[in-house]
Formats: sequence, C-alpha cells, structure tokens
Amino acid sequence: MLHLKVDEQCMLIKNFGPNISIEQLKQSFDIFLSVLEQIDSRNIQNNIIDQIICSLANTPYRNKKLTNFQLITHELVILIRNKGIIDLLYQRKTTDEGTQELLLNTSTLFVHLSSNIDDTNRSAFKDLFFHKSLIDALVHCLKELTTYGRHLEKNAPLFRSIGFLLVIFKHCHDNHLNKKDCDLIMPIFFTIIQCLCSSYAIDIIRNLEFNFIQILNDDQTLFLNTMPWYLQWYCDSREGKHLIKVHRILLTEYTNWITNCHPDSYYHCSSKFATMLRHLSYFLVRPIELDNINQFSDAFYPQYSQLVSYWSTVLASTLVHSFEELNIKFNIRIIIQNLYNFTLHRNILNFMKTIPNLISMLFKIADVENDDMQLNAYRCLGKLMDETDIKTMTNPGQIVLVHMEFLTKSIGDPHKAERFYSLLESLKNFVQHDQVKTELIKQHAVSLLIKCVVDIRFDSIKVQQIALEILLALSFDNNACLVLKQDDHFIDHIRLLTNKTNFNQLCLQRAAEGLLWKLEKEEEAITKVTKSNSYQYDIMISYSHKDQKICRQIHQQLVKDGFRVWFDKDCLRGSTMIGMANAIENSECVLVCMSTYYKQSVYCQSEAHYAFERGCHLIPIIVESNYKPDGWLGIIVSGKIYVDFMRMTFQSAYDILKNEINEQQQQLETSQISNQSLMRSESTYSFSHTADDLPTCIIQWTDEHVRSFLHQIRLENSILLLCSSIDGQRLLNLYEMCLLNRETMYQSLKFELNEKHHVLLPVADYICFLDEIQYYVPFNSTNVKSTTSAFLSITFCNIM
Repeated sequence: MLHLKVDEQCMLIKNFGPNISIEQLKQSFDIFLSVLEQIDSRNIQNNIIDQIICSLANTPYRNKKLTNFQLITHELVILIRNKGIIDLLYQRKTTDEGTQELLLNTSTLFVHLSSNIDDTNRSAFKDLFFHKSLIDALVHCLKELTTYGRHLEKNAPLFRSIGFLLVIFKHCHDNHLNKKDCDLIMPIFFTIIQCLCSSYAIDIIRNLEFNFIQILNDDQTLFLNTMPWYLQWYCDSREGKHLIKVHRILLTEYTNWITNCHPDSYYHCSSKFATMLRHLSYFLVRPIELDNINQFSDAFYPQYSQLVSYWSTVLASTLVHSFEELNIKFNIRIIIQNLYNFTLHRNILNFMKTIPNLISMLFKIADVENDDMQLNAYRCLGKLMDETDIKTMTNPGQIVLVHMEFLTKSIGDPHKAERFYSLLESLKNFVQHDQVKTELIKQHAVSLLIKCVVDIRFDSIKVQQIALEILLALSFDNNACLVLKQDDHFIDHIRLLTNKTNFNQLCLQRAAEGLLWKLEKEEEAITKVTKSNSYQYDIMISYSHKDQKICRQIHQQLVKDGFRVWFDKDCLRGSTMIGMANAIENSECVLVCMSTYYKQSVYCQSEAHYAFERGCHLIPIIVESNYKPDGWLGIIVSGKIYVDFMRMTFQSAYDILKNEINEQQQQLETSQISNQSLMRSESTYSFSHTADDLPTCIIQWTDEHVRSFLHQIRLENSILLLCSSIDGQRLLNLYEMCLLNRETMYQSLKFELNEKHHVLLPVADYICFLDEIQYYVPFNSTNVKSTTSAFLSITFCNIM
C-alpha cells in the first residue's frame, strides 16, 4: 500500500514534468515524507529515496521550481540530505554498489539545485547545507582520501559525489557568507589542503600522460579540477601561508608535467580537459587576493617563468589553426585567461614583456569576432603594453573603440554585469597611456563614465569607483577637465560621495575626493606660495602602496639618519588629497618611487603632477627591477638622474640617495642666502625711474630700467630674480620667446626660478609680465607683428 502511494506520486510528477505546480509538488513531498517515516528498513528507505530522486529529475532544474523556499525547506529534503548523503558518507565501508549510486544521485540532485541560489532561497540553502553533521561527514571522507585514496580509485561514485558536494559548498560561499558561515566550513578548506599535499595528489600528477588529449578519470577530476576550483578566492579568513604549502609540493610537479606535453596536442584538447587546466593553473598562479600575491611571485618565479613561456608557445602553436574549427575558440580563451593571471605578478609581467611576438599574437586574437576572446586579449594587452607599444600601433583608437562598443552593449544588462566590470578594469589599465586618453575623449567616453558614477544601480566599488578613477586620469587633459567642470549635476554627486562614511566605501570616497580636488581646488593650490624657509619636512615619499616593502625600508633608514620624513602609512584615511597637498607643500623635496604600479596609479600621478607643478625638488628612485619610466612619468622626471635601488645593494643605493638629499639641502640654503641678499639690495636700492620716465621703447632700456620696471609691476620676487642683469633688448627677446610658445616658456621659467632660487612662479606673475611689457614693445618687432591682441589673452587653463 505504501509503495503504491509512492508510485502514484512519482508517476504524477513524471507525467506533469515541467508543468507541475509548486503546490502539487508540495503535496507529493508531504506524501513521500509520510511514507518514509512509516518504514523502518534502511534498504527500503534508500530504494524509495532513489525512486523519488529519479522522478524529480523530470522537473527541469532550470525551471527553479524545486528551489522554491517552501520546497527546499521541506522536511522531505532534509530527510533526503540525512539519509542520502550524511549517513552514506559515514557508512561508506559497509554499503554496497546500490547505495553508492544513491549517494551519487542525491549529490547530483543537490548540485543542480545549488546552481539556482538567489536572494529568495539563499538562507534556505545555507540552512540545508551548512549543517555540522554534513560538514563533518564530508571532512571525514576527505581525510580518508588523503590516507587511503589510492585504494579507493575503483569507487568512482564516491569521488564524483565528493566532487559534487564541494561544488555545492562553492556555490554557497560564492553568495555572501558571513564570518560565522566561513568558520563553519573552514575544516573543508584545511582538509582539501591536506589532500593536495598528500603523496596521492603527487602520484595523480605524475601518472598523467604527456599530452592534452587524455581522458580524466574521477579521482583525477576531483584532485586536479574540483579541489583547486573550490579553493579559488576562498572566504576572507583564508591565509596564504596555508596555500603556499600546496604550491611548494604541487607546482614543480605540475610544471614538469605540462612543459613536457607537446604544444601541438593542445589543439585536440577536449573542453573538459581544458577546464581542468584552467582551474588548476588559476589556483597555482593566482591563489589569493592581489594585495598579498607578491609572496607567491618571489617564491615561485622559476616555475612561473617556465609556465608563461610554455603557454606562449602553446598559443603560437594553436593560432596556426582556423578560428572556426571545433573547440578552438574555447581553448584559446583558456590560454589567454592563464596568461592574464601571470600578469598579476609584477616580476613575471616584466618577463612576459620580453617574450617575442606575444603582443602581436594577442592583437591577432583581439581581431577575432568573439567577445570573450577580445575582452581577455585586451585585458592582457592592458598589462603588457607601454607607451612605445601604443605609439607603434597603426590605429590606437581601435583599443578604445572595442572597449566602448562592449561597454555600450553591456551597460545596465544584469546578465552581462561581470563582463562590464572586466571591461572597466581593462580600460583602467589602458588609461595610463596618453594616446588612449586622447582617444577616449574623442570617442565621447566621458559621458558614459559619468553615467557609471551617478547611476545608483551600479555597484559602488566594481563600477562607480573604477569609473571615477578613469575620469580622474582623464581630467589631466584640459578638454576632459572642462567637460567635467561644466556638469553641475556630476559635480554635486561626487561632492556627496566625498562624505561617505561607510568603511566599505572609503576607496570610493577617496576616488571622489581625488577628482573633486582636481576639478575645483588644484588650480588655486598650485599658485599658493610657500615660504621656502618654513618646511615642516625634509622629504615626502610618494609611492604606490604595492611597493611599500622597499619604500618602508627607505623611510625607516631616513628617519634613523635624522631626516624629517612624511610617509603615508595608512593610505590617508579621510581628507586624502588635502593631506597629500599639505605634505608636498611642506616638504623640501619629494622622492618619486617609480615602478609599474606607480605609473598605473592615478593617485600617484596626482601626487607627482602636483609636486611637479609646484616646482618641488623631485628625486626619482627606481623600486622595480628593469623599470624605465615613460609617458607622463617620463616627462615629470625628464633630465634627472635616477637612484636605482634594484641594480645595487640597498645600502649603496641609499648612500647615493642620502648624498642627493644633502646636496639639495645645501643648494636650498645657498639660494635662500642669495635671494635674501638680492631682496635686501633691491629694497635699499633707490630707483631713479618711475613709470612715466621709463623710455617708451624697450630697446633703449638699461639693466637699471629693467629692474625698475619689474619692481614697479611688483614682480621683484619672481621674474626680477631671473632678469636682474639683462637690458631691454634681451628682455624683448625673452618676451618674443614667450609669445612663440607661451606654455613651454612658462614651464621653463618656472623650472629655472625653482632650480636657482627655490621660488615658485605664480601664473598670475607670468600673465602680468606679458600684459605690462607690451606697452613698451616696438610695433615693428618681428614676432610681435604677427601676434594679435587676442593671442595675448592668456588663460590659466591654456598655460597649464
């Protein structure tokens, strides 16, 4: 009688299939539960559970009906979990083949259901799977694999069931786990670490054939695919010191195996085998969040450099085939994803830049009509290309065009959200290059980026912050800066963002403050005069926080030697740009710690640009091996001698740096004495000429006339310091040079005034000089005749 009830409900579910209602399913669940509670025999219970699971297979998992909150929390589902998984994991040694199939079928059902976790059922899935007995049973089974794995190879259902259970937990901890949840499943993490460090895991790799066309068995799939995938980007409580144990054991074995596989065989690689390569490579190359990845970069450089060379060879071998052939696009995408992960290690990125034809191969892939391939190729190119590579492109606008097309297609589409995030990250890498900035402005990227910032639908970190940082980079262009300044709604919005107090949004606040500073406050701050004898610090260290290890060492040594040093240890929580500006204004000199990270950081660019415009004494130091500054950074440090901390011992480099700082201080003291003497002489000097009795033609002026003129227009503290010993003819020559190239001459005069006298040249003084002198310039002057009065209307923006 009880069996008839079960048969009847199973037939009902099969007949209705996807059209069955949630209410009908609930009624069937009630009947199933009632029957199972009346049966004492474990074997009969197992048979009925297996029958129920088979009938539920007729309800498509994508239909999501089975993941309805009422059903997933039903007592029947809990009973199936307990009887079909927990009990069987503990009783594995005493169960027969039929019960192992039940374990597999139950795990298969649940893994499909877990792929449909959303806001409506997230808590229900956590209650179902974050159950201590289930976790303990899984951990118990994993420990047995560590010890007895090679004796269980014939038990394929067990390996597959464990794999499915790990996938379930992976789906769960991809959905916003709290600390309590993470702590509960941490035993799984540590037990997987033990599994991958076991001799069994080593044997699995060593027993692989040297090709990409083999078929993986169940234990290989579990150890080489599922376990590494499970460990990717684990809970925040994960620590690199545990993962590095796995790398020390497996990475060399993996490198030895894969580099002995013939590259040509990758063309025939199945999608399943390529996926395993993707997950295992990802875990071994990019195991933790980026801020701590350097500990792996240094420890495993030999293996990583071997692997990236090998994957480049595989890429070259694969590109000889047509992109239309079976699996070729999928397999190339796996290669590009692997290569991108290597770019996150700075020392490997520098190595990759030396690989012949790698950039040209990536451009070939970027031309393929496939969104995923293009996106991943440009992500790599954004890391690999420097200013020289961009300049040699026949069409640099293509980079921007592809990004803009993809962004426009995917903006606001929830199904393309992850792609949209990746596109913005890729664009952020490219925007450090001046040619790309110019193209972005030409292709009207500013309006799209503004939308990303002001639209509250977008993620504050993944979209709004990245968009703000791209806009900050673009704001160094006068045209883009003007567009942003004229958008009152946008300005009001970022002003609101600067007041964000949520700890999780401090980076967003910093980006907003940086852009607001650039648009509203920098102009005034640059022209603010600082008394050269009132510096609070001897040195300010401008650096990327990703280079903080060497920079902290420099800071500590400087402090030990008695220097007053401004060093941002905590990323300036609060008024970031104001604090940075105050530090620059109150420091005798600024150390510019040059590296790839420094060049890529828009915040570092803001610091360096402000120090440069203020006429600060810049001392460039290199903190990355083989780094050569280019683009905006190359311009700022042009003509200066670098102190390279990577080419010599720390002490040798530091001694050179210390000598440079001491020389700067001596020059400052000398110039201060000279300026004071000059100002005293000017203040006691009795000028015999007024504006009325100066000769009307500048050519007739003596050096005394020049000094009198500059004193009368109150430029004795700026232009006069440069022109105290020249006559009218030479002053006219200087004026004509200014008319030929106003901006270049302003920068030259500002640099000379700062270098010789440690005084900043205000833009207002420069404009005043050009305006006042024109009344004494002869009309037939060669350069002045071709200059209209409109040309003399110099604006601050044009000069800057």
